[in-house]
Amino acid sequence: MSAERDDQCPHHPTHVYDLSESETNRLTHQFLRTRAVDTHDQFACFEIEGSDPFANIPRQVEREVFEESFGNDPVCMTDEYGPYEDSSLFFLAVDTQAEAPAGVLRMIRNSSAGLKTLVDMEDSTKTPTAVRTGDLMQYHGIDDLDRCWDGATSAVRRRYRRRLATIHVQLLRAWYAAATRENVRHLVSILDAPVYRIVRDFFGVPLVPLGDTPPFTYMDAPNSQAVYAHVSTSLAIAAGVNRKVGRRIRDCFADGGAAQACGPRHIQRAK
Repeated sequence: MSAERDDQCPHHPTHVYDLSESETNRLTHQFLRTRAVDTHDQFACFEIEGSDPFANIPRQVEREVFEESFGNDPVCMTDEYGPYEDSSLFFLAVDTQAEAPAGVLRMIRNSSAGLKTLVDMEDSTKTPTAVRTGDLMQYHGIDDLDRCWDGATSAVRRRYRRRLATIHVQLLRAWYAAATRENVRHLVSILDAPVYRIVRDFFGVPLVPLGDTPPFTYMDAPNSQAVYAHVSTSLAIAAGVNRKVGRRIRDCFADGGAAQACGPRHIQRAK
């Protein structure tokens, strides 16, 4: 599969998960050529819409990590996320020194396809405790799914795990700035056990089981937990929980300062 491009945009099929590492790195290099990366930090964070051909960069990170951890190959990833590709918003952390992707966070907005977590929670073949979307909305006080995002994926490549906290904080900052901009109030997700522990215990985000459902095996990840969080309340609490990262989170979240603290030096929107 070729990732060659002209001076303006990449020429390859959209929504792919099977680029080689060299193709992914070449695409990342091409992406950075289109952006003025104004940062002295090793990592820069970008927003990329799911319909953007450059969104294939974070898709490779997802596939690499999930295939390594759970055996989710490109066919599986395409089957699972295909209906939600154009309603996805990616937050991509890039190692600007190596010009390589480091980590990704994918959010899914509401669309005609729905939110993947809620759709899957209704499917008795994917969860042992099938629950109707309407019941989950009532349980958590969600009155408008357009104000709810689905935290679909979170992945950091193995070679960057020593910088896990730095990358997760940066992705979290980027996500919160975007959620604030789009007036998002609710978050639903199905988290595998390691990510759930990081978000709950390290960052202190007060996640609650979605509809009071128990853990289950999801996409071959054992002990996954469907969760709910109220965005502004959860992040306000998280900012004061962990002293090691609290200052950095508070710099971004406190007093409505997300737009300033997470401005162009840290986050760039790729349109």
